[in-house]
Amino acid sequence: MQINEVIRKYRKENHLTQEEMAKRLGVSTPAVNKWESGSSMPDITLLAPIARLLHISLDELLSFKDNLSDLEIRNIVKDIDERFEKEDLGEVFKSIKELVREYPNCDDLILSLSCMMDAQCILQSTEESGVYDNWIKSCYELLLNSDNEQTKLKAADCLYGFYLRKEEYEKAEGYLDYFSIQNPERKRKLATIYSETGRFEDAYKALEEVVFSEYQIISGALHGIYMIAMKIDDHEKAESILDKLSQLCDLFDMGAYNRLSTKFDYYVAVKDASKVLRTMDALLENTDSLLDFTKSDLFEHMEFKKSDPLYLGKIQENLLEQFRSDESYEFVRSSPEWIAFEKKWYSGIGQK
Repeated sequence: MQINEVIRKYRKENHLTQEEMAKRLGVSTPAVNKWESGSSMPDITLLAPIARLLHISLDELLSFKDNLSDLEIRNIVKDIDERFEKEDLGEVFKSIKELVREYPNCDDLILSLSCMMDAQCILQSTEESGVYDNWIKSCYELLLNSDNEQTKLKAADCLYGFYLRKEEYEKAEGYLDYFSIQNPERKRKLATIYSETGRFEDAYKALEEVVFSEYQIISGALHGIYMIAMKIDDHEKAESILDKLSQLCDLFDMGAYNRLSTKFDYYVAVKDASKVLRTMDALLENTDSLLDFTKSDLFEHMEFKKSDPLYLGKIQENLLEQFRSDESYEFVRSSPEWIAFEKKWYSGIGQK
């Protein structure tokens, strides 16, 4: 609402006549009438007294609303989107600016409208693009001060894209500081800048680190799903998830050892002695593949800590010791196949 509509609305809600309002403010009745008709505006010194008299804030008096509901924002966005298809870009831009003026504290609306305008400027090349760009950029910069971290991050992301399109890579990179170092999107975006500026080795490394990090996140999440399935005795789902974990190991070049180990705990849990023994035998045979991912061309630009030459041998020794003494494997040691396994791995035959 415009200020004249606000005054009229709240005067009536407070059961005041124009004459009564005029007397309390020390102005004439025609002055109040002109305010409400929109033919004149109150003097700036009267704004605070008017707000107090009508029991509203200055923001409400001036239609500076803090926020809109999600539904109201969606309706506004829908209306603007439809107008882009029917009206001149400049006319829609005027309406967008007016909406931002009316709701200067509604970050969600400002973000939506500035992103929409940004997208339209990409689609429609116009002579006024510089004016539009400056306004869009100022909105994004304003939102960097938002109390909402997601809004702030989105604004930084938009500014990154804004300057990336203009090939101002140094400025684009500066907005990545708003992203956490642990955020894989930061490295992915940084890799784009490296690639565009000819730093291909750095781009490779950054993206490989993203891939490696995503593998760890996905495998951890899948293992979590497997654990839940086991707690509720949904073995069909548990095995399905373990199959996916196994495929994931192959996809990311994690080596035979990591692939084989995905189902080992499950076989122990269901006390399938034959499969436990076959899997343990395979693990011991493939201990040297544990670090195969460090040799994969998928991660060839990454730097991995060099392992102790004795590291793999110690892992094998620890597995054998645990397998022979841990109570949880008692059912395995009681199985007929144990004798052959023990002969192979505990008598020095087949030791690596």
